[in-house]
Amino acid sequence: MITILVITVFLVFHAPPSIAADTPDSFQIPAVEAAKVLLHARKWNEAREILEGLKLGDEEEEIERLFLLGIAESRLEMHGSAAQRFEAILARQPNLTRVRLELARAYHALGRDGKARFHFRASLADRLPTSVQDAVESWLDHIDARKRWSASLSVSVLPESNPAKRTDSREVRIGGVPFQLDEDSRAASGTGLLISTGVQYSPVIGGDLRGVVAGSAAGKFFRNYDWNDISVQGDFGIARLFDRGNVSGGIRYSQRWLGGERYSLGLGPWLRGRNGLSPRTETDFSLSAEHLEHTSQVGMDGWILRLRTGLDYAFSAGTSSRLEIDLVENDAREQRHGHRIVGLALSLSHAFEGGFSVSPRISFQRRHHVAANPLFQKIRSDRLVQLSVNLLHRAFQYRGFTPYLGYSYEVNRSNIPVNEYSNHGAVLGVSRSF
Repeated sequence: MITILVITVFLVFHAPPSIAADTPDSFQIPAVEAAKVLLHARKWNEAREILEGLKLGDEEEEIERLFLLGIAESRLEMHGSAAQRFEAILARQPNLTRVRLELARAYHALGRDGKARFHFRASLADRLPTSVQDAVESWLDHIDARKRWSASLSVSVLPESNPAKRTDSREVRIGGVPFQLDEDSRAASGTGLLISTGVQYSPVIGGDLRGVVAGSAAGKFFRNYDWNDISVQGDFGIARLFDRGNVSGGIRYSQRWLGGERYSLGLGPWLRGRNGLSPRTETDFSLSAEHLEHTSQVGMDGWILRLRTGLDYAFSAGTSSRLEIDLVENDAREQRHGHRIVGLALSLSHAFEGGFSVSPRISFQRRHHVAANPLFQKIRSDRLVQLSVNLLHRAFQYRGFTPYLGYSYEVNRSNIPVNEYSNHGAVLGVSRSF
């Protein structure tokens, strides 16, 4: 056992010689125990010096060393280093709630409120003492109240079997007559580069009122220029904060380009909200009405109404689930383009001991058009199923960027065969929230 000399006991001058002969001059204790004594005495630097130099082979002892080292660095306001210590522990044992709380506090001190909020919320899945639970909810309210801006960036490579989502069929029948499809109308593989980013600024208006100024952009780029898909969006509005949640609303402006040509322009109101129902449960919703104008297909112009509601439930600090319901109604100028969509999605997230986190997701969507397609003389009806799973390791980070791997599969079945397709895809990317 690694030990250091920590206490020297001197005999009292008038002690009997027999006692002096049998009493040791000093005794030794384990270094980790010495560090605990120093931490209790608020000797942060001294404790850190002892812990940094230790090399322990036992897993539990190493976790304890990292935790104590993180505590010392946190008290020394070395919050970035402390966060790395706590992250390393959770990579090995994700259900250590005390460590997660300290990590959340470190991220809060660094101003990384998105990560701080995530870990504070995850800790509520554990059975916390009432006083601790109240403190965590106060931290969450403080994060929401002080939040002024946030940003995100994600870059990924996407090899797909059918990125343009075209049919595998070689021919279609129109009025009972078969027609051959050319190569440009059929499925083809490709690898895309997806870049997405967003930023939001929330100025204080007064009291619990905040302004909302947000912008986002996403682009999917291929060697085949015709497959490129770029979109931008801007939100402007006002938000009201309250205990365990918020509600906001405003105006949204959007544009989209396909193959380098402007495809659509949108404008309309939006409303969204979030509320914590219990320590383990949180619900949210978003509602929007957007009027779209299309550059070349004016028959598709019209209003699109969207409603999405979600329910998050945490089984434990390392395992959570999300259920989503999507409703869409498209009131296009030409009825054949108008449609309704009903969607249901379930996703899970689980952190394993050792650092790996896996996030599977499954969704089902039913799409039904309003009027018959004049070419095929049928009212289009589709059923879309999507499966995906993402994998990451908590220990693999560089300057806050986290790499991840993923796989996805989607298949669309339609009563109009030309709209049927399937697509396999993989993803290798990095992301970060600021």
